[in-house]
Amino acid sequence: MFRPLPPPVSAFQGYTVRAYRQGRSNAPLRTLREPCIHFAPQFGRVGIFLPHTAPELGEAALREAWLAAGSPPPHPLGPNEALLFGRVLPLRVLPFSGYDDLWLDETQGALCYACRRQPDPRRQAAALADFQAKVLLARAQALLDAWAPQLERRPARLVIRTTSPRILGQCTREGEIRLAPKLIAWPEAILAETLAHELTHLSHFNHSPAFWRELSRLLPDWLPRSLVHYLA
Repeated sequence: MFRPLPPPVSAFQGYTVRAYRQGRSNAPLRTLREPCIHFAPQFGRVGIFLPHTAPELGEAALREAWLAAGSPPPHPLGPNEALLFGRVLPLRVLPFSGYDDLWLDETQGALCYACRRQPDPRRQAAALADFQAKVLLARAQALLDAWAPQLERRPARLVIRTTSPRILGQCTREGEIRLAPKLIAWPEAILAETLAHELTHLSHFNHSPAFWRELSRLLPDWLPRSLVHYLA
């Protein structure tokens, strides 16, 4: 759908720059109307996405978009850090706490992992994955509840499950919607786009014009949101 272009600069404010142009499309609802720029601080990348006929953008457009986004610095994941909807948070380990738990301390902007004894890397990784999956499922359920009046059909089940390394979501013919755990690495806007896409498959198990019309009704800006997938 989008093909890579030579970027105007290879790097900007510590980000690696990528550029893409949409191929010619005869489907209006799948056609990007305006250029857009996405920053992915958690991966240290920025993407420029252009409609089929739009002129290329330069460094000035990057700077304008960066300032509009609040001048975010790149922050790839480091040791003792974890991702929560695109936020890179410190992971603080509290050994010999007498109990096992993991929670988000919003006042300190950190994840805290308490363990009974000396921390075990495998148990810590499992606890983090379990916490992230629970947070992801809770946010997805909240979106589902908010969209309920607009849905033709609700899913039989909503689960967090690894499907394929290449996809973020899946809808089965039995009505089960599966969301990839790696969605926790992206802002919530990407979760919303992925969930809306799979919910639409409950009524249209294809990518027909009717599918794109229904998706656009549920989430009008689904296309610009979805483009950040290119930066993973």
